[in-house]
Amino acid sequence: MIVCAVAIAILSAAFFLLWQYFESPWLILAYIFAVFAVCCVYFIMERRRNRRILHRFERILGGESADHIADEHLTPTERRLITRLCELETREAKVRSGYKNISSLVADIAHQSKTPLSSILMYTEMSENGEIIRAQTEKLTFLMESLTKLAKCEGGLIAENLSPKENSVKELLRQVIEANYAPADMKNMKIRCDVPDELTAKFDLRWTAEAVGNILDNAVKYSPNDSEITISACAYDMFVRIDIADHGCGIAEDELCHIWKRFYRGKNAENHSGVGIGLYLTANILNTEGGRVSAKSDENGSVFTVFLPKN
Repeated sequence: MIVCAVAIAILSAAFFLLWQYFESPWLILAYIFAVFAVCCVYFIMERRRNRRILHRFERILGGESADHIADEHLTPTERRLITRLCELETREAKVRSGYKNISSLVADIAHQSKTPLSSILMYTEMSENGEIIRAQTEKLTFLMESLTKLAKCEGGLIAENLSPKENSVKELLRQVIEANYAPADMKNMKIRCDVPDELTAKFDLRWTAEAVGNILDNAVKYSPNDSEITISACAYDMFVRIDIADHGCGIAEDELCHIWKRFYRGKNAENHSGVGIGLYLTANILNTEGGRVSAKSDENGSVFTVFLPKN
C-alpha cells in the first residue's frame, strides 16, 4: 500500500511539473493512464500475495508442518504467523504425547491387575465370605476393563485401530445380542430383532459391536423383569438406521444432552452398577467411523438410534 501511494505521489508531482510547460489534454490522459496502471499492478500483486498466503495456510491445515512451508520469500507478517503456528504445533504434539503416555499407563495398570484379580477369584471359592469377595472383585475387574477402554479412546488408539469396511448389520446385531443374552435371560426378558438379511453398512465390526453393545447392555440393565427390547433396522440413501427400544425407567429430558459425557450418570442410574463411560465410548466410536447416535425417552422407555454409513 505504501509503495502504491509513493508511486502515485511521484506521478502526481511529475504531472504538475510538466503541466507548467505542456498544458495538453494528452498529458492529462497519460497521467490518468499511469495512475490506473499503477493501481492495476498493485491490485494484481496483492491478489497474488493473498493467494500465496491462503495456499500456505491451506497446506498447514491439511496437515503439513509449518516448518516445511517457511522460506526466504515470506513477509514479516507471514513469518510471525508461521512462527505462531509452529508453536501451536509443538504444544499440540506435547498434549497428544501426554494423552498417549497416560493412556499407556492406565492400560499397563489394568493389564498388570488381571493376574492378582484372577488369583483373588480363585481363592474366594475357599472362603466363607466368597460371594461377597467375588462380587467386589468382579466389580473391580469391570472397572479396570472400563478404564482400559477409556484410555484407548482418550489416547486415540481406537481411532488408529478402526478399519471400517462393508459388514452385515445382522451379524453385528447377532454378536451384540449374544453378548447380552445371559443377563437378559436372568431377568426373563425378550429381545426381538427385525433386520433384513441383505442389509450392509461400512463399519468396524469389533468396535461397532462394542458401541452398540453398550446401548443394549443399558437397555437390559435399566428395564424391568419380563419386559421386551425391540431392535429394528432399515436403509436410507447414505446411512443404515438401527433403533433399540426398551421399556425401562426412561431418561429425564434435561439429562438427554448429558448422557454422552464421560462419567455422567443420571438420577435413574444411581441404584445400578456402572461407571458412566459406556455411552461416551459409544458416541466416540460411532463418530470416528462416520456414524452417529441419538436418543429420545419418555416415561414408557427409551429409543436409541444408531446411524452407520453405507458404502
